[in-house]
Amino acid sequence: MAVKLLPEKPGKISPKILSEQTRFSYEVFPVTGSMLALAIVLVGFLIWDEISPKSAFIWGAAILTALLARFVAYFGYKRVTRNQEIDPRFWRQFFVWGAFTTAGLMGFAGLVYFPELSDSSKMVFTLLILGLVSGALPILASDLRAYSIYILLSLAPIAYHALAAEIIAVKLIGSLVFVFIGMLMLSCHLFNRALLDSLIYRYRSELLADRLQIANNRLSAANQELQRISTVDELTGTYNRRFFNHRFDEVWADHMRESSTLSALMIDVDLFKSYNDSFGHLQGDHCLRRIAEEIIGVIRRPRDFVARFGGEEFVMVLPNTDIAGAKEIAARIHKRVELLAMPHRRNDAVNRVTVSIGGASIKPGKDSDSDQFLQRVDHALYMAKNRGRNTSVFV
Repeated sequence: MAVKLLPEKPGKISPKILSEQTRFSYEVFPVTGSMLALAIVLVGFLIWDEISPKSAFIWGAAILTALLARFVAYFGYKRVTRNQEIDPRFWRQFFVWGAFTTAGLMGFAGLVYFPELSDSSKMVFTLLILGLVSGALPILASDLRAYSIYILLSLAPIAYHALAAEIIAVKLIGSLVFVFIGMLMLSCHLFNRALLDSLIYRYRSELLADRLQIANNRLSAANQELQRISTVDELTGTYNRRFFNHRFDEVWADHMRESSTLSALMIDVDLFKSYNDSFGHLQGDHCLRRIAEEIIGVIRRPRDFVARFGGEEFVMVLPNTDIAGAKEIAARIHKRVELLAMPHRRNDAVNRVTVSIGGASIKPGKDSDSDQFLQRVDHALYMAKNRGRNTSVFV
């Protein structure tokens, strides 16, 4: 299933990119927030002696409260994202509005207090604000509008008052601030494009990797299905003759190496041709499926297996099983088929479907032959047929 993680063109915000940028913003906030706190303290010292201490205290308390709220949001974000995936839009908006709040308070200081500062204090104040605005570039650059608003809130009041001043040096500060605003806008545009494109191409690579994994999984599933089709008899759900030939050779080799006893059963549906003639081939197919289910149902060990040997004949291989165990399995099969009670129009006293079973056991060795062993099992089945059917013979 394809999942659209990315926008069609580089440079646009997508939910995936927004989530990554939000995560990055909160991760670096302890550093940027600490820098902001330091700047607030420095600005407070600057304006404390040159304006009303009460006004400076109120301004400092307001901006520190806003900064504290942002730190609380940071810890809340880290706690929520530790255990679950979240919608990044709320947390991103909270972060941006927190930045606007602190920028607005800094701009307020520039608007109200800047004209009252001495020339040297104006220079230091301007440099502090410029440093804060520059430091916010990496965490706000994913949204050009947000960063533009942040810049204007912080620097526009300083530039306005500086240009309106009569002193040439202060006017020069205002001009430099406007130039710096333009440089920040350009840097933001370039940084934004580079950042988002790198994230987009990164996620495109991850998306391609995910799609490749999905394709590999589908191919693996198709191969497994092909393997199943090539080894399973479509009608009865047992293994087919091809699988039996391959697997029986492996089991035979294992028993030669282990010097252990191997048993096999040949199971044939009695008078199946007449059953087909009486009930039709569709009912005959149903009969074979039911018989196969009952034969499979007696298997208890993972190495035992059943295959359709041909027509209405099945073969069961019982590794590490002696003749007594094979006889017990045969008795179970007779019992389960009897309980099916499938009616049959036959020329003897039995009016239901039955099976005949031939079996044999062997401890494979260098002088033994697997084909001869199977012929023994088949001969035992032939003997069971001759003894009236619905019975088992072991040789």
